[in-house]
Amino acid sequence: MCFYCIGNVCYNCFMSGNTKVLTGLMERRELEAQFAALAEGTNPEEVTRQAEAIAAHGSAALTLLLARLDTEDPQVRGGLGQVAKRLERDQTVAALRGVARSRDHSEQARLGALTILNRYLDEPIDESLVAGIQDLDGAAVRSLRELIQAMDRDPSSIIEYLSQLAEQSPEVAAMILDAVSRMSPHPHLVTLLRMFAQGESRSLARSAIEQLGRTRSGEAWLALDALTNVLPPDLGALAERNQRKLRLRGVRQPEEETGDAGQRVLLSPVDGSGAQSVWFINRSSTHDLSTAVTVIVHDEDGIIACFGANQVVSDELPPAAPLGAVLALPQKEGAPPLQLLETTPTTGCRAVRRALERHWKTNTAPPLAFRLLNPLIWTGEQRNAEAVLPERGSYSAAQTAALLDHPAFASWFWRDDSLLDRAHQLVPGQTLPARGKLIAALASARAVPAVIASYRRRLEAMADWLLEAGQPDAAALAMSAADHLAGAAPGTSPFVRRLIGMALDVAAVTLQAKPI
Repeated sequence: MCFYCIGNVCYNCFMSGNTKVLTGLMERRELEAQFAALAEGTNPEEVTRQAEAIAAHGSAALTLLLARLDTEDPQVRGGLGQVAKRLERDQTVAALRGVARSRDHSEQARLGALTILNRYLDEPIDESLVAGIQDLDGAAVRSLRELIQAMDRDPSSIIEYLSQLAEQSPEVAAMILDAVSRMSPHPHLVTLLRMFAQGESRSLARSAIEQLGRTRSGEAWLALDALTNVLPPDLGALAERNQRKLRLRGVRQPEEETGDAGQRVLLSPVDGSGAQSVWFINRSSTHDLSTAVTVIVHDEDGIIACFGANQVVSDELPPAAPLGAVLALPQKEGAPPLQLLETTPTTGCRAVRRALERHWKTNTAPPLAFRLLNPLIWTGEQRNAEAVLPERGSYSAAQTAALLDHPAFASWFWRDDSLLDRAHQLVPGQTLPARGKLIAALASARAVPAVIASYRRRLEAMADWLLEAGQPDAAALAMSAADHLAGAAPGTSPFVRRLIGMALDVAAVTLQAKPI
């Protein structure tokens, strides 16, 4: 008992207890405000900051997280998953498993717990965790209603929804797709079907395309039209057949909204890693705003990133220039300016289509953001035009190596992390024959056929870029360089040797810059 206790009442003890209660109430209010901010967050960095702030509260944060598992918003559920990743793992996993097993919780909350366990905590989901969930079909319909509500607020929330779905078994995706057919038509469900059609599962893709063909709406017609541009030939033909079915049933292409001032496309050169960015800018003639979509393509991996922005003010975009002009955009300090070619929609769509063909060959799906945004990039009859490549010139192998002096090739050098170790062999004062011997050995060992094929694709894409930029001589030189790579042993190719020599120089500079 406290020294100040008199009888059964102690002022100090009484006040101490009240202080704890008050502190707990204040922490709960703070946490509730932070959870509310988390639910409103759309920027990934903002969501991460909020999740870290919430997780700092420990067990109190876990209690409120569990109370929010029955959310109908996939974006909110994603935020809860980010919090769960940052809480004490054993306690969090045990608590979520308890919710998943308990019939006292709603099926929505139990499914939310399963999603976080599987996707964010990498916990296996065994049959005991789903044994008591009876109405799986009803859960699928509810999840679709949640999706519609979330997309009403933010259309990009479908990306989080499909990211979570990808962590589930294929049967769950099939159940969701089946549930779409039992719901009233809705534009957001058309978007979901269009994105299913671009996924890796060909059976789900076919089912989604056929459902679109049974959906009598202008949105479904546009979705099928967009799919003819992004799907491999057999699935593209299926989309076209279903589009014709809609036409026979009286569904027509919706009238285009007025105020469209056309599309502007900017294209970067292929960089040294094989990546190239394509900017599609849809301009408005009625106000000073544009919609911008940027697609990052790679000669080996296809489409590696995509992002877009609505209502971009014209002043925030590169200034308009004549076709064929090359703009130089300032970059961060120390980085060279970004070169962007003002080109046609035909050229931009062709670069994207080449990247899509890489996905078709490897049976991989492009990023979810691209699957959502790509209807904004196609421009009617121009979309499938073939490139007109320059004639090859009669250049020697040594002349083609000089192509690397062109400013558009400023970032080109042989990309191989192991060269950093070999750069130690470039001692000061090393003779040219010794350096040449090292480079030749590396060229023979590293320039395997797959890598050579990659560099040939990059050179052909650069020939296209240079020709569009009004530099036919440099374009012809790029094509000749590609031909020389095909016809010569890699170890003897001046182009390959120079690329490797440049890489060794970069590695040597990197080693010198490292602190001792």
